[in-house]
This record gives sequence, structure tokens and C-alpha cells, in this order.
Amino acid sequence: MDIKKSKTIQFSHTINKRLFILIAASITLTFTLGSCNKGKKIPDVSHIEANLEIIRFEKEMYGIDSSNITYKANELASQHPEFVEIYTSPRVMREKGWTDSTDVAVLEHLMKGRPMQMLYDTCMVIFDDFSSYEKELEQAFQFYQYYFPDAPLPKVYTCITEFVYQGFTYGPEVLVIGTEHYMGKDFPAYEAIFPRYQSQFFTPDHLVSASMELMVGEQITDHPENNMLDAMIREGKKLYILDHLLPYEEDSIKLKFTSAQTEWCNENEHEIWKFFVTQDLIYSTDKRKYMKYTNPAPTSPGMPTESPGRTANWTGWQIVKQYMRFNPDKRIQDLINEKDAQKILKGARYKPKR
Repeated sequence: MDIKKSKTIQFSHTINKRLFILIAASITLTFTLGSCNKGKKIPDVSHIEANLEIIRFEKEMYGIDSSNITYKANELASQHPEFVEIYTSPRVMREKGWTDSTDVAVLEHLMKGRPMQMLYDTCMVIFDDFSSYEKELEQAFQFYQYYFPDAPLPKVYTCITEFVYQGFTYGPEVLVIGTEHYMGKDFPAYEAIFPRYQSQFFTPDHLVSASMELMVGEQITDHPENNMLDAMIREGKKLYILDHLLPYEEDSIKLKFTSAQTEWCNENEHEIWKFFVTQDLIYSTDKRKYMKYTNPAPTSPGMPTESPGRTANWTGWQIVKQYMRFNPDKRIQDLINEKDAQKILKGARYKPKR
């Protein structure tokens, strides 16, 4: 299938604070909760409706009588034609040997596969009831509509991608969540597929944050990346926006850091910046060199082992926060529209905490 050029697909490769989050949703939102929200001004979005359409596609695929697969595959293709076209494409589930197969044939093949059925059964132990996640997503999309009033609400599909994708978007209208990527850090299958520094964040607590991160990516587009500063500021913008969409969520969840790694960054902000400066990384154009600090990694090379990967992204977030603090007239859309990373650094008057 040829992906429509007018849309982008953004892919992302993750108990329980559920009661806390649901209580938070009912509070007048100028209130702040806990130390992680100290100083935040959280708008009241209780008047905004975010009636998401959430399709449990994996349940429609696998929660059926196995003798009825052909009929069900045709029904799914008829009911969800755009999603089935995406899902059965070479980018997602279609294997090389199926190039001449129809979308329905690919669905049938997947539905008959015993490993996929077993994976579905395992996922349903945690995600059979999706209501708590639905409430969290709806709250996040209340904030999304507040900050992006002209953006459409996406149709949300949950599915199983056989560990291919944690989630993806198809333009701003479709958000896809691969539930098998949120089974908990000790889920046995992860050990053979993913490095531990990634799979430790494949937990149910990360599902909403990782999904909203994809939606943020739909807003941050066409940003230049000529050096590390460009990458830092772009990723810092994403974290800044994600923080506004999930104002009650812990920073460590949004960052995909452990609590200890988050605290390490908070305590070593000056040293992190000093390292980037002394190593001539800020304006480095060598992507192979600086991506070690913007991409997932067990730690940041050259820094203590307590450091997380993606310290450049965390630093970019601090710069963006200071920029917005020193420019109170700026709104999130103004931040997005400003694509000159050097201008943002200068406007932030960035002074890392010692």
C-alpha cells in the first residue's frame, strides 16, 4: 500500500496510579497536586468534551469463534477500511511473502495464527477492561483540545502488532496503541526482543503518556535539525507540550526515566550543560555523535552511570521552560511556530541550576 502523502505516520517503540489520576480529573484544574505540580498553572478544562471513539480492534479480531474467521475478517475490512489498510500494510503487519495478498487475506492469516491468539489472551489479562485508560485519555484530550482547539480528535484503535510498534499515528485523525507493549517491565517476551533500558518502561503506567507523545509529534513537524541544539529544542518542545497535556503525571513517566534518573538530572543540570559545552556538542553537526544524547540509551556516554540516556532532550526541556517563563506573552502555538533554536536559547537566558 502507498501511504497517502497528505498524512504522516509516526511510530513509537513502554500498577497503578489509576485512582489518583481519576480523582485528579474531577478537581478544579487551577489546583496543583503534589510536588511534581508545584508552580504549575493548570487550566480548567472540565467544560471541554472529549468523547473519544475507541475501537478495541484486537478484541474484534481475536475475541471471536475461531470457526467464523473468514466472515469476521471481511466484516472488519468493511467496518474499518482505512485502519485495516494501514494495519495490513508492509509498514505494520504484512510480511514480504504477502505482497500479492489482499488486506482481508492478511487479516485471516493473522487471526488464524496461534502465537497471535496466545499474545491476545495474555494482553487481555491486563487490558480486557480499558475503561480506566479511556478516562485518562479523555482527560488528556481535554487539555489537547484546550491548547489545540482546531485539531481534530483522533479515532483511537487498540491492537496487537506482534511487538512491531508501541503505537503510531496516521495523521492527526488516527491514534493506534499496541497494547502488547505495556505488559509490565518483567513480561518474559520482552527480554528476547528489547534491551532492558527500553522495556523497563513498557508498563501500563506509560500507555497514556506514550500515546499522547505521538499526538504531540503531530504538532511538532517540519523542524530543522542542523545540529544538536536544533534536536534538543525540538525534543524540549515536545516534552513541554506533553507536560501541559498530562499536568498530573510524574515527570519520570513523561521522560521515560526512572525516578532516580529524573532526580539525577535535576541535581546535575549545571554539570550536564557544562559537559555538552566542553565536549563541543551544542552546535555539533555530527548526528552520529550527538544522537547518543537524544536517542534512547542505557546512559549518556561520558557521564556517570547514574545518568539516563536522552539527557540532551531533558536539557532542551529546561531551556524551553525558561524561554516560556521569560516570555509570558508566548503561547504554545507561538513556541511551535518559532523554529529558530538559537533564538529560543537566547530568549531563555538559560542558566542551568548548580
